[in-house]
Amino acid sequence: MRAIFIFLLINLFFLSSCTTVEVAKEITKATKSIETSLSKILKTPEEEEKEKKVLDEKKEIIEEQKKIVEVVNKQKKIASIEIINKTMKELDLIIGQPNLIRKDGKTIIGRFDSKNCRLFIFLNSTLKKPLVEYYELRNDQGVLIKEQNNIRSCFKEIKLI
Repeated sequence: MRAIFIFLLINLFFLSSCTTVEVAKEITKATKSIETSLSKILKTPEEEEKEKKVLDEKKEIIEEQKKIVEVVNKQKKIASIEIINKTMKELDLIIGQPNLIRKDGKTIIGRFDSKNCRLFIFLNSTLKKPLVEYYELRNDQGVLIKEQNNIRSCFKEIKLI
């Protein structure tokens, strides 16, 4: 009888310890799962700082793009000849041959140089007859021309006024 009692006690000890090990394994898995989920939700301070920098850079780019659009619209108002929707042949007749033509993906870029400025035109090369869809004036250092007097003098140099 004593042997049976010892046998049951030993089996009970081993069975309960196996159950404890299984429970411990499951708790460990659950803990790791929760930790992984939280790490996906919560960001480290370094990640938050990087994200803030990216957002700040995006804001700066958007502001710069807005300024460029304003300047280019100002340039368009001053031009006496409409450049948008012209073909390269039409511009050749009006201005002359461009100093540089470059194809970049779906865009053809033409550059007309004068003494103090450059007219950049951008044509859509996917069209059967490529047309100018955008243009801008820049000085000889490549900076967008913003002042009305400089825009007028550049258009005069390029013979568009």
